[in-house]
Amino acid sequence: MTGFVDRRRAAQLMDRAGIAALVLCAPEAFHYATGASIGPAGLFRRAGAGFVVIPASQGLPIGVVVADFNNGQLQRALSDAVIRSHPIWIETATFDASRPQGLAQRILAGFGSSGWTSAVTRPATFELANSVHELKQILTGFGLDHARIGVDLDFVAAADFSVMQALLPACTMVDGSAVLDRLRAIKSPREIDLLQQGIILSEAGLERLQVDAMAGMRQADLIALYRQGVATAASGLSHPVATAEYVTLGARAKSTDAKAMPGDPLKCDMVCTVGGYASDMSRNFTFGPPSAEQAELHAIAERVFDDGLASLVPGTTLAHVHRVATESLARQGLRTYRRGHFGHGVGQSVFSEQWPFIAADSDVVIEAGMVLAFEIPLYIDGLASFNLEDQFLITPDGPVAMNRLPRRLERIG
Repeated sequence: MTGFVDRRRAAQLMDRAGIAALVLCAPEAFHYATGASIGPAGLFRRAGAGFVVIPASQGLPIGVVVADFNNGQLQRALSDAVIRSHPIWIETATFDASRPQGLAQRILAGFGSSGWTSAVTRPATFELANSVHELKQILTGFGLDHARIGVDLDFVAAADFSVMQALLPACTMVDGSAVLDRLRAIKSPREIDLLQQGIILSEAGLERLQVDAMAGMRQADLIALYRQGVATAASGLSHPVATAEYVTLGARAKSTDAKAMPGDPLKCDMVCTVGGYASDMSRNFTFGPPSAEQAELHAIAERVFDDGLASLVPGTTLAHVHRVATESLARQGLRTYRRGHFGHGVGQSVFSEQWPFIAADSDVVIEAGMVLAFEIPLYIDGLASFNLEDQFLITPDGPVAMNRLPRRLERIG
């Protein structure tokens, strides 16, 4: 298999949850389980574009329901999976160059060989009932057609879930989102490599920004410098790369068309996604020397970061890390500062922030193999918006920074 699932850990988590299989349909979960794209049907972000069945029994293979347009790709990528397909709106056929007929005849013959004729009508997009029918065939073949299964209900629309329940009446479907979250929280070596690559590229972008930025540039110009640095560093990389930039320019946030002026602070909270895995980090700058208050604010962030980082070790709860950071802020005079979280998991999702969160109510225990973004944001309107954020691989001996850039307040110009 080319997915990222640890079947042994998945079996343990499903056993604890009392489910016999995970049935996943979010595009990100599909890629996590298979290593392949769910295809264009997934762009509608509704259940039924595809399904992945991960049985608790490690003696069973993974089952996949995918659009017929992507069936060949999945068959090649997942030779040991059980794969069934359902029709979507895209017509496709096999072209046989060896046939002596004209072009149209050879194309028509390709349609015929795939079982499609002029009497068959394709759906406008895709039909949930068709894909659930194929899902039912896989579950039946696995002996799971009467089982208790976990579905990623944090993705599935209520209307879609009602249809799934009606078409799979013998199955007991429960929310499997928490099992999936815990499964994804421990990263495989390939996932760690993708997340490390994202940090390497993001830091290359920030270095380009710091060297070439100058007062008078618009916020869009600064972001363009970052993107150019990332693109240059990513040259030759086989994985797709994308970026998202959360930039705040000025003591009070300026519009995107406003220009940087001497004395302006700049927060660069940057996300670089490599192969679907989003890395997250943040660094802070000033155009010219910082004011005494800006320097003091950043020094507070640095001290709190160091205090919190010392507790980011295996066996500690994330709530404890949150408490340490909050208490550190209080010791420095910010007694009423209340932050919802001081960091989060990273990986493959629609947003760079994903479970688990370093939050006051989190009972999650830090484990080796997690990758966590730890951050100390201090947004003070009229002074500066600073966020100090690094990404860490948790090892048995403690956190290992994926970043190499110093955490100090840097100067531009």
